[in-house]
Amino acid sequence: MKKAWLVINTFIHSVKFMTLYDMLSTAFKIRNVDLKIKRAEDITLEIGGKIKDKPDFVLFWDKDCYLAQRLEGQGIKLFNNGMTIIACDNKILMYEILAMKGIRIPRTFAAPKTFEGFEYNRRDFISTAAKELGLPMVIKEAYGSFGEQVYLVHTIEEANKLVDSFGCKDFLMQEYIASSKGKDVRVNVVGGKAIVSMLRENENDFRSNISHGGTGKKYNPGKKFTDLAIKAAKAIGVDFAGVDVLFGPNGEPIICELNSNPQFGSTYKYTGVNLADAIADYVLKHI
Repeated sequence: MKKAWLVINTFIHSVKFMTLYDMLSTAFKIRNVDLKIKRAEDITLEIGGKIKDKPDFVLFWDKDCYLAQRLEGQGIKLFNNGMTIIACDNKILMYEILAMKGIRIPRTFAAPKTFEGFEYNRRDFISTAAKELGLPMVIKEAYGSFGEQVYLVHTIEEANKLVDSFGCKDFLMQEYIASSKGKDVRVNVVGGKAIVSMLRENENDFRSNISHGGTGKKYNPGKKFTDLAIKAAKAIGVDFAGVDVLFGPNGEPIICELNSNPQFGSTYKYTGVNLADAIADYVLKHI
């Protein structure tokens, strides 16, 4: 029996995450793999510390890029690997990679870098972005999950008030795709294939996230959407990802973002497809 680790975040203990971990553990157990849950303190906190009893591979379901690099530095294979986790976690970096690869994204402006003690003490760049993008526009913190750090601002004053709350956090300003208000398609990609897609809709929020009251249903978005999602996943280099695709003004797909460790419990709920099976089959073919 192969031995593997499911590396999870030290501080997240929600029921929906534990359910997802159970789904993954069960899928691998069926395939004769002992997948043990590990947090950072279960492995090593010491930089340069040697890891004992190395697993055959790691299913890395966290965003702890420091831990990912420590594991990879000792020759352990990760799914997804550390660099792709970094790219997906930092939305500015993610959009830069996608744009360089010619993948359609909403027009996006990155805020200049600032530091603690200086914050954003000059704000002309916000007006510049608003003139180019139009209002309302979307503002996103560089780091965030479940739509919690995504905002829609309608005026420069509203944007400045929001930025006041950021301190020195990195953020970006983005074109608002009104044709996709409250809806998008989550395309679940594993090993360069679109396994299942889900239409997410929210009548009460511009964000489609189910965690914000949205609903889902199994959906066939068509080849243009799935091809673009697969292309985006390949551009970032992920083994698997939840790729969120917006409906452009003419019905054309636009990449919203990629999630390197997607919460696929909702996908299972609304489509009946257990992505843990596809992930397990893919991983075991590539170790």
